[in-house]
Amino acid sequence: MDCIRNTNLNQNDIKDRRIKTHFVVWNKIMPSEIGLERFQKIIERKYNIKFESYWDFHKWSVENFPDFWKEIWSFFDITVSKPYEKVFKKTGPTIIENEWFCGAAFNMAENILRIRDNRVALSYSDEFDNKGRMTFAEMLEEVKLFASAFRKHGLRKGDRIGGYISNIKEGVFAFLAALSIGAIWAPAMPYLGPRALFNVMKLIEPKFLIVVDHFRFFEEEFCPVENITMVTEGLPNLEKVIIVRQTENIKSHRNLSSIPKGVLLEDFLESGKSPNGSVPDLVFEQLPPSHPVIINFTSGTTGIPKGVTHSQVALIGCMRDFVLHYDLKEGDVIGNYSPPGWVPWVYPIPSLPLGVKLFLFNGTSTHRKKGQNFWDHLSENKVTYVFIPSGDVNELEFQNIVPGPNTNLDCLKIITMSGSPPLPKNYNFLLNKVKKDLFVGSAYGSTELMATFSAINLNMPGYACESQAPALGVDLHCFDSKGNSVVGQRGEMVVTTPTPSFPMYLWGDKKNERMSEAYFSKYGTGVWCQNDDGYFNPETKGFSIIGRSDNMLKQYGDTLSPDDIYIAIDHIKELKDYICVCQDSVCDDPRNILFVQLKKGCAFTPEVQEEIKKSIQQELSALSVPEVIMEVPGIPRNINNKRMESLVKKIVMTNAIPEVTNIRNPDCLKYFCDIPEIVNYK
Repeated sequence: MDCIRNTNLNQNDIKDRRIKTHFVVWNKIMPSEIGLERFQKIIERKYNIKFESYWDFHKWSVENFPDFWKEIWSFFDITVSKPYEKVFKKTGPTIIENEWFCGAAFNMAENILRIRDNRVALSYSDEFDNKGRMTFAEMLEEVKLFASAFRKHGLRKGDRIGGYISNIKEGVFAFLAALSIGAIWAPAMPYLGPRALFNVMKLIEPKFLIVVDHFRFFEEEFCPVENITMVTEGLPNLEKVIIVRQTENIKSHRNLSSIPKGVLLEDFLESGKSPNGSVPDLVFEQLPPSHPVIINFTSGTTGIPKGVTHSQVALIGCMRDFVLHYDLKEGDVIGNYSPPGWVPWVYPIPSLPLGVKLFLFNGTSTHRKKGQNFWDHLSENKVTYVFIPSGDVNELEFQNIVPGPNTNLDCLKIITMSGSPPLPKNYNFLLNKVKKDLFVGSAYGSTELMATFSAINLNMPGYACESQAPALGVDLHCFDSKGNSVVGQRGEMVVTTPTPSFPMYLWGDKKNERMSEAYFSKYGTGVWCQNDDGYFNPETKGFSIIGRSDNMLKQYGDTLSPDDIYIAIDHIKELKDYICVCQDSVCDDPRNILFVQLKKGCAFTPEVQEEIKKSIQQELSALSVPEVIMEVPGIPRNINNKRMESLVKKIVMTNAIPEVTNIRNPDCLKYFCDIPEIVNYK
């Protein structure tokens, strides 16, 4: 296994001029022992070692990663039918080809459903004012009913269940029921159109497809069932389309009878009961740790998404995050409004055996109705922790969606942001307009890693626009182009030590060609390259992600991230949104183009243009000012509210709109075509 090791971790004398230490957003010592400290004491006693800092503990966790993950397994008391014989064994040349907890047999659903009493397990609400709650005992019965119906209709170990549903409780039940059988849960974003859905489902060839009839997203009505007929015709292995009714919507009901192989969820579940009306006991198939349980799809901005496949053992990384890094305890509540098809949806589910409750909001953060908004939903459900994409925080501030005078957020302790690099103003908004006594952090995660690359340590200072540290067991580095680990310089974010949170493979990638090209082509098979640019700050020891490495800007010999530009101009009051891309040329003379969208009522005057240039020059340098700055009516964002730089660059380079499946506002793409200033550039 090729492996490039860090030789420069203490390289504090070098600092890129663009690396800035932002303001402190957290600087406290918790009054009582946190989960991280409890676990640290266990390790210190057992291994007769003393850690003077988190950094010492982290160093031990990556240098002794088999022991670290063995202790995580023990700490969370994983229920097994057969114990493991060895923690870790290499099975191939790449960093992800490993066998974890060799010889063990268990079922992660059995572990997740460990609590079976009358404490509340989850609550839910949506934009139609539907709400409710369910105990652990009731949730177990629902999973039992789903599993019984699945088995009755022939679902077996290794079969796939496709999902095309919003963030409703039935998705959790279906996932856990599939997990109990050893089937593989493979949801697609519910906002995808029929062609995009077909591309995903054709890849996985599901036996069952679970579809919601109707939901609302950003004030737009979606009826996923209307796309199903066009999809099912090309899926010969599909046996059932299970329809979850969420509303008495007449339009959706009229179409149900025409769906091939369609069955209403209530009828499907009824078929799983015994003749006397009882439900067979839930059977947990005992499986190896490496058994695949979930496929999450990458965004697929301009092509077929990659089906990132994770094993059941990968879910223990989520447990690590919530107890050791987020310090969640029994009775705490994780809020989630991410739909199935995006990793943040599955991320909180493994917290259930810890006594942590889930709150599912089937809506958007900008939803407002009858004097209530997103913060009221968090208040009513006593949410402790919630993840909010950075783009959504921008929208919350832009629309001035803040807690009302009667909104009680005493239970809210932690908000993390991700999806795109957070801006300083995001922290100011959350701390000044939402709640002052709040940990606001930048989380670094991805579709590829089940859990996060980053850690939260509530006894360490936190800075705006930075993650405090890498998570325990994650050997995160910043590599320069030669494969040296650097601090104080920008480079590629990589992981150099195995972790069970890595994916097993990409579904359908039979020769691992897509996997090799995407993640191992730059630094060899012993290094996982996430294809994100970032840096470690020598002053704080934290790290920041500045964007995708393939979206870097190049002009006049200067290289920077689009995020550098965004931070520089974010304060300009006339700007609503913006996107910056690099236009290459045949003469090897690349230049940067900044597209800006103005707020309603504002004009792209020479004064505004000059302020943009001046702000970039002051924040960065004169060389950093994009050669072309122009106004457009809209900026493309994907369904996770990320700017779509790679898509805009492709349009700039080809003057054509490629097929794109995950865009929130496709109508704006035409404004990036047929621009003489761009088309005539050679």
